Amino acid sequence: MVVDVSAQPEQSELPPPVAPKRPRWHFVLWGLVVLPGILALGEAYRSPRLNFADYWSIVARVTTPEGGLRFGELWMLHNDHPSVLVSIVFWANARFFGGTNYGLGFACVGLAAIMLIAMISMLPKHLTGVRRIVVSAGISVLLFSSTATEYFGIGMSGMHWLLGIVPAVTALAFAHRGWTVPAMILAVLASLGHGAGFPVWIALALVAWLRKDAVWRQILPIVLGLVTFVIWMLPARPPGFAAPMLLGVDTYLGSGLAMLGQIWAGKALDLAFVGGALMVGLFTVLATGSVKDRRSDDAGWLGAALLTVLVAVMIGLSRGKYGAMDGLSPRYAMVALVCAAALLVLSVIRWPKLKVVPVVLVIALATYAVGNAQAGAVREKYPMQPFLAVAMLVDAKGQMARMQATPNVLPVLQSLRLYPFTDDFTLGCKAGPDGPELGDKVDLSKATALPLPKHGEGFTSGAVEVGPVVGDALISGWASINGNAADCVLIVDQNGEVVGGGAVGIPRGDIMQFTHATGRAGWIAVAKPGTKDGAVLVLSRGVVYKVAELPR
Repeated sequence: MVVDVSAQPEQSELPPPVAPKRPRWHFVLWGLVVLPGILALGEAYRSPRLNFADYWSIVARVTTPEGGLRFGELWMLHNDHPSVLVSIVFWANARFFGGTNYGLGFACVGLAAIMLIAMISMLPKHLTGVRRIVVSAGISVLLFSSTATEYFGIGMSGMHWLLGIVPAVTALAFAHRGWTVPAMILAVLASLGHGAGFPVWIALALVAWLRKDAVWRQILPIVLGLVTFVIWMLPARPPGFAAPMLLGVDTYLGSGLAMLGQIWAGKALDLAFVGGALMVGLFTVLATGSVKDRRSDDAGWLGAALLTVLVAVMIGLSRGKYGAMDGLSPRYAMVALVCAAALLVLSVIRWPKLKVVPVVLVIALATYAVGNAQAGAVREKYPMQPFLAVAMLVDAKGQMARMQATPNVLPVLQSLRLYPFTDDFTLGCKAGPDGPELGDKVDLSKATALPLPKHGEGFTSGAVEVGPVVGDALISGWASINGNAADCVLIVDQNGEVVGGGAVGIPRGDIMQFTHATGRAGWIAVAKPGTKDGAVLVLSRGVVYKVAELPR
């Protein structure tokens, strides 16, 4: 029997399956992943133009007077840490990007964003939908937490630590997927960036073991780690000094635990101890299960947690001699935040029934709020930088040293025309284009005497609290004009020549307790060396006021 195929009824073609549409509010949740990074960019934007502390000594060491790079100096240890990458970055910042602090801050935000992407890439495939987005947002809030404000507001500090931590975490992300070669390359970069990157070799070996990789992939990180340690031991070191206090095991333990627990404690040392101990306890519980079952999904996350715990051990042993309080330093914050992020993800993977949304919400909000104490301490340093700028311009080396800026950097700044040795530098007097600047003359006979304060009276008053008004000394006080802070502060000699200046808008909440003044009425100033019997002037809307010293 012959079947006529053409005579059979046509079968209707089924339309291809339509993928379920993602709810629009998913885009809102992804916006929460991006928002913390935007806030960090805002912090970098509001930070001072002038750099801080270690930046100056490194730039002075690695930069020639003509702006070239001293390659031999790259291999010098800085505070016992490798400084190859940070030296190159600081030199490039000075040579090509104006030597700005906020430039480094923006770069630190970019580095943290790279680490965020690397960590999100390690999330297991079975973590989908809202749970995946919420966990990603939680990681973002932790990495860009207010506790980490120093990394974005003081770019020098952030660059030091992130050049070790970010390559290390990214190396673990590559190893998590079995990409050994790029992981090794990034681990080398981490070891050249900062001492915080050293434990990555042990973490990489753990990741390879959990993944049941080939034996050589498990052994190679240990071998390279030993080589790194030997190379680190080679450079000569200055002689050490005895600890400034009597120490015990509890001191070292407390320093390490405080470093991990600071993100839950603000400035409360006891809470930091408890928070750090809880994090170590949770790490132990999670690590035991991961190692026992050799969970490959946990590999990169357990590696990141191990990395940070080992860094805490290093900090405890190396910095414990300065007391456990040193563990609360905000420069360690990112280590603790990465640890918290890794433990959060491991907990979500281990306990699928965990209520992810409320848990992440509580951790994110609590961490961001508690970080306010650390953020506030960092922001208090911002208004001080104009003082350092003037000290550099008038060659007040004593005050430069007090603010941890080596005078050796001055020839480099002058040669490269870096701020404050730029045409746009100003003392900020806002009196039109002809506001007084260094070297100008002010007619002292036209200056209005600023009244000394009387308890609870007047909106216009002020005083020099720390003097005398001489060269290369810290001069400070406060001034309120109609309840507002002054536009600028000047130091003039007896002839009325402007020989110094400084910073206004310094927080002084104590002044509000006895007068009608803003809480930002403080000022600090410095004059060029050799100045004697100078006078302090403040300007507000072009009006010059002479500030008297408090009676002694």
